[in-house]
Amino acid sequence: MKLSITYAELQDYVAGHFHKTVNVGYVDGDTMSVSVPIKVLGFTKSISINLIVKKIEGTDLFLSYDGKMGIELLVSPAISYAKKLVPEKAGFVEQMPGNIVKLRLGDIDKLQKVFEKVALKGIRFTPESIEADIALL
Repeated sequence: MKLSITYAELQDYVAGHFHKTVNVGYVDGDTMSVSVPIKVLGFTKSISINLIVKKIEGTDLFLSYDGKMGIELLVSPAISYAKKLVPEKAGFVEQMPGNIVKLRLGDIDKLQKVFEKVALKGIRFTPESIEADIALL
């Protein structure tokens, strides 16, 4: 079974729930681009990062990232800051060597019941949407 969400739906969700402008888009079947506008000295500059699906092991999703402007120097502090903001969820994200981030999706309270019924088999990106391939258990 496939579930999909369009990039526009995802952007609208982030804007509506977090009041942040985020632009997401297609790069290739394994990669999507995420960019965020920031203001620097009166100018608006877009900071972007490519997220690449590397593998899925059970309920763990492994993503690698790359980008311009020293994005590697921004990701680690951002993850550390998020862990301090929400310490009870700190174990959900693990930064690994080689620009890899491990997301423990099964540790998210709202997803635990979902993963009792389905298994995540894959994630791919199309020009219009993000598609998740899941199997009923």
